[in-house]
Amino acid sequence: METILMLLALMGQKLAETFTTPLFLAIYLLLFAIVAWQYKRVEDMSGKLLGTTQRSYLGAALVSTLLGLGGGCLASILLVLVGIDLLKVGIMQLWVVALLLMFINPRFLCFAYAGGLLSLASLVTGYPDIDIPQLLALVAILHMAESLLIWWNGHLNPVPIYVKKSRQVQGGFNLQKFWPLPLVALVSIGWIDTSGAGLAMPDWWPLIKGYSPENAQQVYVFIPVLAILGYGEITTTTTPGQKARESAWYLFVFSLSLLLLALAGSRWTPLIWMAALFSPLGHEMVIWMGMRAERNRPPYYVNPSRGVMILDVRPGTPAALAGLRSRDVVLSVNGIPVNRGEELTNLLKWAWQGMYLNILRNGQPLSIRLVRHNTGPVGLIPVPDDNTPRYLAFQEDTIFLAFRRWWRRLKRAS
Repeated sequence: METILMLLALMGQKLAETFTTPLFLAIYLLLFAIVAWQYKRVEDMSGKLLGTTQRSYLGAALVSTLLGLGGGCLASILLVLVGIDLLKVGIMQLWVVALLLMFINPRFLCFAYAGGLLSLASLVTGYPDIDIPQLLALVAILHMAESLLIWWNGHLNPVPIYVKKSRQVQGGFNLQKFWPLPLVALVSIGWIDTSGAGLAMPDWWPLIKGYSPENAQQVYVFIPVLAILGYGEITTTTTPGQKARESAWYLFVFSLSLLLLALAGSRWTPLIWMAALFSPLGHEMVIWMGMRAERNRPPYYVNPSRGVMILDVRPGTPAALAGLRSRDVVLSVNGIPVNRGEELTNLLKWAWQGMYLNILRNGQPLSIRLVRHNTGPVGLIPVPDDNTPRYLAFQEDTIFLAFRRWWRRLKRAS
């Protein structure tokens, strides 16, 4: 325990020193700007689809950046306690493979795919010369941190969108998040002679072992590293909160399984083959399970036979101040029945006079007064109608589905 506390103290000291370095702060601010720009792009895309204006990307980027600090601290602790030497995992090769995979499909820009392929190449050909258990453990720990960040932050500031699925235009939310992570990691720098007096390194490290010559001890230093984790998903069959928790759970189970396989593979070589295969295939399974749930569940944001369902209410707007919520069904405005989103939008243009909305909330009737004191937006986004002109096309994309399509074509050809 004393050794662990000493390591944690040294990590904290290194982080504190790093955040007082002007160059590191400049790079971190640049990452914040990149995250904010990505959020702005998502909001602009939603605005073009729905004809709305929202500007919450700076606040969302700030929250993601602050949570990224926590995720980075947690990941750093795991990296050190598991015992990962960055010089042994082939970081440069990992990035090169990930970037090459991105040209095949942007969603393949992921260390789970690159790490698995790099590990298999090393096992088959001996190149590159890397420590495969450490590489796969690194991949697992980064995805574990990502799963926790999705749980905490994945549902916040969801962006409303219209999606066409199964020949029906449905309402939904784009859950897209990015987290800049400041990490502290171990790097080996040489050996010292420990035949005499000296401080022995901890023998409980699962992965760091067997590098030093006889009567010598490996020397490690902490170095700062910056990374960005990302999450993107569309939900039309459940709330953003439920979807984020579901995705986080799937990803956590995958990352924990990969970590255990990597640790076991460091002791028994045959298991490292299983870990190398599991890295890309297990991650693909996570995506497939999320898409299967999205495909099999009924749509959550579609208009009922009577009234107009609300897809989203923007924070701080008159609709939010009036107490309207997502999935409320507006039946009438000042006694005038509404059954289309366009009808509701036209009536609410005069909300500055004060209007009473009869709604259904969880099947219970309510009357809500809405007042707009200026000419700004009401802040209410209805669920799309069948004749909605702009929407996104939902398309499933997994390796398993591509293989199934290829197999069917092969059977027809034969």
